[in-house]
Amino acid sequence: MSLRNRLLGISLLTLAIGVGALLIVGNVLLRSGVQEEADSVLRARAEAQLAALTVTPAARVSIREGPNDRALDEHSWVIEGARVLERPTDVSASLDRAAVALGRSGRTVQRDGPGDVRLRAVPVRATGSQRRIGAVVVGYSMAQLEHVQHEVLLGSLVFAALVLLAGALAIRGALAGALRPVAHMTADAEEWGARDLDRRFDLGPSRDELTGLAATLDGLLSRIAASRRHEQRFASEVAHELRTPIAGLRGRAELALEANGPGAGDEREQALRAVVADTARLDKAIGTLMAVARRELDPSAGSVDLAAIASEIDDVAVEIRGPVPAAEGEADVVRRALAPLVDNARRHARTGVVLEVSDQNGNVQVAVRDDGPGLDPTLGERAFDPGVRGDGEPGDGAGLGLPLARRLARSCGGDVVAGPGPGGCFVLELPAIGSQAVR
Repeated sequence: MSLRNRLLGISLLTLAIGVGALLIVGNVLLRSGVQEEADSVLRARAEAQLAALTVTPAARVSIREGPNDRALDEHSWVIEGARVLERPTDVSASLDRAAVALGRSGRTVQRDGPGDVRLRAVPVRATGSQRRIGAVVVGYSMAQLEHVQHEVLLGSLVFAALVLLAGALAIRGALAGALRPVAHMTADAEEWGARDLDRRFDLGPSRDELTGLAATLDGLLSRIAASRRHEQRFASEVAHELRTPIAGLRGRAELALEANGPGAGDEREQALRAVVADTARLDKAIGTLMAVARRELDPSAGSVDLAAIASEIDDVAVEIRGPVPAAEGEADVVRRALAPLVDNARRHARTGVVLEVSDQNGNVQVAVRDDGPGLDPTLGERAFDPGVRGDGEPGDGAGLGLPLARRLARSCGGDVVAGPGPGGCFVLELPAIGSQAVR
């Protein structure tokens, strides 16, 4: 059963219980009112009949005739001792026997008699005494009142059925309107493919439970999309980092296979040594990428000496400006972040590359400068997008060096940004240990 039908069933059941309870209470109150009305009429008739009697000093009962005796005599019995002085002529024998027996009970009593007639007996006492000398019995036909009760019950049942029908239609319409966004969300989700990372439900700000759910799902989809892009970028970075060592391994292996002649043994030895070196670099690259992945899961800070790492790089000038504190990060990760910046500077430099290490507002910075043409001004931040290369850029790079450098730096809590010229300049910055960086 669908959610809509379950909600409709629960709502109708609740409505039916409520309408049924009102129906029962209403009919019980009506019946009680009818009973009270009948009792009131019987009491009034009994008092009127008593007022029409005369009790003589000899304890005899006589009936005074009046202008309205016809209405008073209907369903009325007057009993003196064992004699019935007056009885109605148009009643059944069973009703007459019941009325006489009730009158001879000697007390004020009321009960239902045969033929839907309610009877009331009131004793007649001697003047100045409590001695009972007779009784008055009056009756009231309940048939008309019971007919009214039946009509009201039937009408209330019809009314309840109409209320339930109207309620079902109203609830069904309300549920259809309330659940329509869910149907749209389901249809949209079924249409989306695995590559539709930027599709969203877009139901607007959270106004109720459903729009709140849609907003939550949109946030979840955004996180999933970010995770997918992260995986794609990580795969591209792995390919970028491993391509050069693997190409070197293949080249060295091919040289070893093609070596022949008197010096073939030495050539094979050199090739194998080169293979070992390339394998070491490959292992180091994989270890660095794994360290980045671990750091993104557990970004607990380590410490690194950026001035010492910059001094390790060959064929570049290193300028250390003032005392430089240790920075947050891991040495291997920082070396891998700095390597693409240095390689990029070497490709574009006319004469040389300079590394400037300094402490700037709580951040330790390494500015990698070259005297080349500088960053294409049309690129801007796009230079850090994977696969983006400037027009006429030399070499066969895949455009992944700068994005990799930035990602490695950010895994340590820092960043890589483009610096001011002249020439090309990219700045690796990391938070200094024990300071609040100002960005």
